[in-house]
Amino acid sequence: MVVGVIGVAAGAVAIPLAAVGAATSVASIAQGAGNQQRAAENNNNNNSAPKEADKDDPRLAKFTLYAHCSEDAPLKEFVEDKQVVLRDHKLYLADPDQEKREEGGHGFAGFFIQYPWNSKPMGLVSTIQPDPPELNWIYVDKDTLIVTYGGKTQSLPHIVGPWDWTDDQERMTFEGWEGFVALEESEGIWVLCYDQDEDLLAGVKSGRRIQECTLTRKVLNPVK
Repeated sequence: MVVGVIGVAAGAVAIPLAAVGAATSVASIAQGAGNQQRAAENNNNNNSAPKEADKDDPRLAKFTLYAHCSEDAPLKEFVEDKQVVLRDHKLYLADPDQEKREEGGHGFAGFFIQYPWNSKPMGLVSTIQPDPPELNWIYVDKDTLIVTYGGKTQSLPHIVGPWDWTDDQERMTFEGWEGFVALEESEGIWVLCYDQDEDLLAGVKSGRRIQECTLTRKVLNPVK
């Protein structure tokens, strides 16, 4: 059995895992991160037993993300059913078939976990590569409003949450609403952004095409 190491927050939390990729790994990561964070806050002086992660918590189910837009969306062909992928510290929309991705990228595979700094909102993490497995925080760049990923140092100055899901647990929300848009970064390349001011990124799009979209969750490994 190969033992892997999953890193959360760029070294602030590193949890060794056996059988990386199994459904139970997700709960193990969450439990380890929570236990280590509590230990750090209490300077290892807390003698009480740490609370175990609830393996039945649906928020611990690893999922991927797909973009959708309305039937009459003018740029639907570029956004509909595209998978969210991680590449070059940004989240892009790309073909679900990895072999057809000319620019490459790692398909989003993440879950919810509390961000342990600042106001401690509900956070979101994803693997950033298949091997070796490693987790990064998913957050919104406060200047560009691009959804991006990185460790603790990179994420702290930016908008890290709260992330959540809709009442039916099917779609993603950020700061309480579904304010996602796809921005054509360059010809044929669409990057995921957050329309914070509900103005279709008036201050940052610089004449580039933009399309409103929603993000739908697809569970990869149901927690058992």
